[in-house]
Amino acid sequence: MNRFFILFLISLSSFVSNASVFPTPKMDVILSVSGAIHHTNMNRAAQFDREMLEQFPQTQVVTLTPWTDTLHRYDGVLLTDLLDQLQAEGHRVVAKGLNGYQAELNMEVLGKYPVIIAIKTDGEYMRVRDKGPLWLILPLSDYPELDTTLFHEDMVWQLHELVVY
Repeated sequence: MNRFFILFLISLSSFVSNASVFPTPKMDVILSVSGAIHHTNMNRAAQFDREMLEQFPQTQVVTLTPWTDTLHRYDGVLLTDLLDQLQAEGHRVVAKGLNGYQAELNMEVLGKYPVIIAIKTDGEYMRVRDKGPLWLILPLSDYPELDTTLFHEDMVWQLHELVVY
């Protein structure tokens, strides 16, 4: 074979493997991330089942929310960790819930705080009727400057999609 052709095949295989870093989901997809990301696994998006999200380092946030009466512990993936792994290049993220609600997040602002995509509340997986299966949680109790209506609107429950731009 021609040396140039072999080099071309090697560089092409390297490009293809870099484009798809994550395996495809084996269970139901609970989160899809699209837009200005470099790593995908399906249809130009990165799709995750719960098991895949649990493979990321997990972070805990204990906080009050406007929708709960007491402190709760939320376990999940740091939003910045997920976006870093996808090599996201945007400055804004649209977070969409199953109920049609969506919020536009400013990543420069939220990147200063440990914002998580919560999978569990008090050690239990969240159900759809309990604001799950995913809830974007801001640490309101630790950072009083976040405890405003503006940031409350960013806490999308029943989260199922993120679009980076």
